[in-house]
Amino acid sequence: MPPATLHGRPQRIFVSVDEASGRSTLSFLPTEVAPPYQIEDDRRGELALKEAHEVAARYAGCTVEGPHFHTPKPGAKRMRRRERPGG
Repeated sequence: MPPATLHGRPQRIFVSVDEASGRSTLSFLPTEVAPPYQIEDDRRGELALKEAHEVAARYAGCTVEGPHFHTPKPGAKRMRRRERPGG
């Protein structure tokens, strides 16, 4: 279930799905409304989409975008910050 209390009126709700982890995320615009909310084991984004539409129904003019599916690049390594000499 998404955050019970939103800090303001959402204009848009974005639904994205990480195909590698099977986790979906709801993000709000403006970002001050609520932090991103994740749902485990939602590979097709159906649960997130349902929850996003329930929230949007409470706020006239709020739109839902997605679900957008993404996968990490195979073999991609995270870049590490190099420590500066002397500190």
